[in-house]
Amino acid sequence: MNRCPPRVDPITLAVVRGALETTQREMTLTLEKTARSSVFNVAHDYSNALFNHRAEMILQGQDIPIHLGGLMPAMKAVAAFFGDDVHAGDVIYHNDPVLMGSHILDCCMYKPVFYQDQLVFWSVCKGHVADIGGPVPAGYNPDAREIYAEGLRIPPVKLWERGRPRGDVINFLLSNVRSRRDWEGDLRAQFGAVGIGERNLVALLDKYGVREVQACVDELLNMAERSMRALIASVPDGSYQASAVLEDAGHGLGDLRIDARVKIHGDHCSIRIDSRRKCPTSSTATQAIRIPACTWG
Repeated sequence: MNRCPPRVDPITLAVVRGALETTQREMTLTLEKTARSSVFNVAHDYSNALFNHRAEMILQGQDIPIHLGGLMPAMKAVAAFFGDDVHAGDVIYHNDPVLMGSHILDCCMYKPVFYQDQLVFWSVCKGHVADIGGPVPAGYNPDAREIYAEGLRIPPVKLWERGRPRGDVINFLLSNVRSRRDWEGDLRAQFGAVGIGERNLVALLDKYGVREVQACVDELLNMAERSMRALIASVPDGSYQASAVLEDAGHGLGDLRIDARVKIHGDHCSIRIDSRRKCPTSSTATQAIRIPACTWG
């Protein structure tokens, strides 16, 4: 734990925590009620999360584990990509597996939350879109040998800049996908969700101020770390290993064996995942998938 927040009143801490949880739930309801495709409003294949100014996840929904785990490195990658070129009213979009996206159909929207010209939070929404262009509908191409055969790869790009929509960029995306009407509706739903997150976070900052809210957030992160370390410490020290087999995907390359080794020492844990590559190429986001696999199991 490298955070040293000032002493936080437990009542205020509980109220701030409740406000953050309510914000995430409102974001989820916004997506459910306003999205256009059945992937969003029926299958609920989306996730929402809040991050602090250091691009650390501070709260997540009860959503899709691979979304939530992948969002942690993705948020850091997107924040690093733009650096200081982030402003109030910006909205960033991204699905690129090379920059820590998960599979290419999971498109993520990031909205920086500023308060008195200071970046304090990020409001984030990730969802599985109905189509992402490419040679086959819905983006699942079993014959893909490279990422370009899966669909449209979107590096971090601003769809709104300082509060103004970039219509040319949005139209570029919509012109490269099937089911344009559903895609645009889901995009607007994501925009509404991150906007709800921003609205509620600014109201929280209005009430308690930046210093008090940030102190509460740091204490919540410390509490989470203490809880996790206590759980790890309850496991006897040692090395644990297991294997699983991923069946042949139909290309005749055979089954893929995946080995995992977990080492426990006190309240420290290390995880190593090994697999012998059988595919000549890989178009998946290996690192962004391994992280949720390790953290969410």
